[in-house]
Amino acid sequence: MLRTFLTLVALTLAGSARAGLVACDTSIRGEDLHFVYDPENAALKASRSMRDRLMGAHGAISCPGLVTLRAMTPEMDDAARAPFCLQWDRKAKTYIGYAQGPRDAWLGCRKPSRSFCERVNGSKAAALHLASETGAGLRDLGLAVMRDPSGAVLVQGSAPAIGAQLSAWGASAAGTLSAPATLSALAITAVAVGGAVYVCSDSGAAGAALEGAGPAHLEDGARVTGE
Repeated sequence: MLRTFLTLVALTLAGSARAGLVACDTSIRGEDLHFVYDPENAALKASRSMRDRLMGAHGAISCPGLVTLRAMTPEMDDAARAPFCLQWDRKAKTYIGYAQGPRDAWLGCRKPSRSFCERVNGSKAAALHLASETGAGLRDLGLAVMRDPSGAVLVQGSAPAIGAQLSAWGASAAGTLSAPATLSALAITAVAVGGAVYVCSDSGAAGAALEGAGPAHLEDGARVTGE
């Protein structure tokens, strides 16, 4: 009896701690995940379209797009997430990652492609250089330099040119930068945001011959917040 009573007390306390939270399901890189979130969160409420609230985005997936994006990018805050959208794999019915680009009503990428973004190891110094770069030197290398409304710095151009510059600024090289012709022709975007650099291409950080930090997402069952 005592054990049953203590169990009921524990469950009641746990339920109280999670009061007001909503459970939801999503799929990230083929892994089914379950999260809880605060539906009254201001940024989350602002991000959801009426269609999203009524119908959801992708069948069994019930998590709002921002919840999934937050779970994928626990190292960012919502301001840093602003340049990114979710990449959905229709065939596998799972989110494969996030890319740089405009969002649809569910925070998915308006122009789906194979491109996705990957955080680059050891990129804090590179991010500081990109954030303070006037752009003249980078443009001399044939690179396009833009600033996103969120404050992120976007550098677009060939993989070898961007990879070499980031490596010179302290990002980790995955190997030799004498890339093959296929890499030389590859166009990528480097996004400097929140003290980090994200390389966005069909090959992730590997597309710039840099070492990727690896995919990260919150553990199953976690509470997803904006921080």
